[in-house]
Amino acid sequence: MISSTVLLPFLIIQFSVAFSPGLIIALVVNQSVQNSRRKGIEVGIGAAVGAIGITLVSAIVVSLLVNTVPVMINIIYFIGSIYIIFKGCQTITSNAGTQKKLADNSAFLSGFQVNLLNPKMWVFYLTVLPIYMSDETSYFVSLIYLGLITLAINFIADITYAFTSDYFFKNSSDKTKILINKVSGISLLLIGIYLFVSKFI
Repeated sequence: MISSTVLLPFLIIQFSVAFSPGLIIALVVNQSVQNSRRKGIEVGIGAAVGAIGITLVSAIVVSLLVNTVPVMINIIYFIGSIYIIFKGCQTITSNAGTQKKLADNSAFLSGFQVNLLNPKMWVFYLTVLPIYMSDETSYFVSLIYLGLITLAINFIADITYAFTSDYFFKNSSDKTKILINKVSGISLLLIGIYLFVSKFI
């Protein structure tokens, strides 16, 4: 489904994005700290269900575009690599705080809505995942496979934050949180530059 030569950078990108602070992480932490770990996990489950919808729509749209206009794969690759570089810079320079007060809906529904309606998630699925599509199978199947891997890694991150929220967001220093951001951001930045240079230079 995915070449072993691109599996490692793909996983690095996924883990870097999944564990860097964002809306879902903020909601998981908020629910875990204010209510219970179970509520934080419910947010993660809701986000995963939302990601299934994003995966299906993205796979249909991208496979249709690439099959109809083959040059679109290069355009998507270009946009995807630039977005990874941008995301890396954004993560490096982001502040330490991620805990935000969000809408008081049910935990599951909040996770579902926030993920499904988050434009950054759509940009990521539509432009970054296609970079790793395999020629050995259909683009649709390849994107579904990549989307499910992404979903699984994001869920692992959500569960991790749900169980460690007390430590990271009550007891740890801002320096620890900033360090997590910088490590994730540098990983994204280097991979984004590598993808761009290897394809277009």
